[in-house]
Amino acid sequence: MASDPTPPPVIGASADDLNGRPVGTITTVFLDDVTGEPTWVGLTSGQHAAPQTDEVPVIAPVTGSRLTDGRLQLTVSADAVSSAPRIARPDRLSPAEETTLREHYRSASAGRSGALDDTSPEHTGLGDRATSGRTSDDGAMTRSEEQLRVDTVVEPWTRAVLRIEEFTEEVMVPVTVTRQRARVEHLPVSTPAVGHDTVGAGTTGERTTSSTGWVTLYTEEPRVTLERVPVERVRLATSWVTEDTAVTGQVRREQIELTTSDTV
Repeated sequence: MASDPTPPPVIGASADDLNGRPVGTITTVFLDDVTGEPTWVGLTSGQHAAPQTDEVPVIAPVTGSRLTDGRLQLTVSADAVSSAPRIARPDRLSPAEETTLREHYRSASAGRSGALDDTSPEHTGLGDRATSGRTSDDGAMTRSEEQLRVDTVVEPWTRAVLRIEEFTEEVMVPVTVTRQRARVEHLPVSTPAVGHDTVGAGTTGERTTSSTGWVTLYTEEPRVTLERVPVERVRLATSWVTEDTAVTGQVRREQIELTTSDTV
């Protein structure tokens, strides 16, 4: 979750807690990576005339807050803001930091609710339903209902590891080879003189047979060798992907009915 690159009008405004106590000056607004809506604000530890960009702010939730006359009223207490976990960078919230902040403010809100008088009808589980049906001076009634508020937390869901496995495949490599080939060569001979023995031999009708010695022919043969060499480096990396999902739940709502009586 990154901060808004274009400063919105709330930058530089003063922030108050749910009871109206000042908690600091707004220096940063963090937008949700999916919806683009403001989710957190960064506050200075004190009141500054101008935002200090190099100061790591204190993070507070902006959901449900109201901006009135240049002051932003938060839905958390000043003690919860002052004790909020600090972040590493002033311009970005990591998923782990966002989860830690949610748990902190959730615990602070639960502790504040637990400190209330459980026997008081305004703070019991039935208190809202018991008082919501009361009529005001103008005769109107307020109808209440339960609503689902969905939040996200970062949790481990699977593990991955890299393994090397060997497999065998057949490859074909073209190779050019050279070999020797025998051929017959014809050479001219000179005419023999008359009266030589060769003429006499020819006239007797006898033939002689002759041959050369054996000749060895050579050829090239492919020679295959295997060599193990590194071809590439592979590493395991993680990245965030966004997908849409849906949650379901049962909620209760009030219904106003009109009841009439025959008697006056």
